Amino acid sequence: MFVKSCTADEDQPEYERLRKGLVNLLNKFGGYEPSLDDILVAQIASCTIYWRKLESFMDAKTATEHTFVRMTDSKLKMQKMIETAVRELALSRRERIGQQGEVDLTRKLREAIEKAKKT
Repeated sequence: MFVKSCTADEDQPEYERLRKGLVNLLNKFGGYEPSLDDILVAQIASCTIYWRKLESFMDAKTATEHTFVRMTDSKLKMQKMIETAVRELALSRRERIGQQGEVDLTRKLREAIEKAKKT
């Protein structure tokens, strides 16, 4: 099942890169179930793109204190959404690949997302 991104057209290449990377990581760990996982993968990819865009608003020379506070709040909310989706992906595998796989997958997903945020 493929979930279409809600990001802008200009963000589609980055969205696809993030989505494919996450799907490859999930396949590597086993238990990838597109009908369950694609919604969370899409959410992680979209939120990562939005998270980066918020950075540009915060770094803009025209940013006011109000803008900075609002963008910081939005970034925290996006980060929480990403963390929740990662946790849900890991938990959905608990029965499929076992407890150890859940911990490893959670760690690997977090590392991949942090790396994606920096690029």
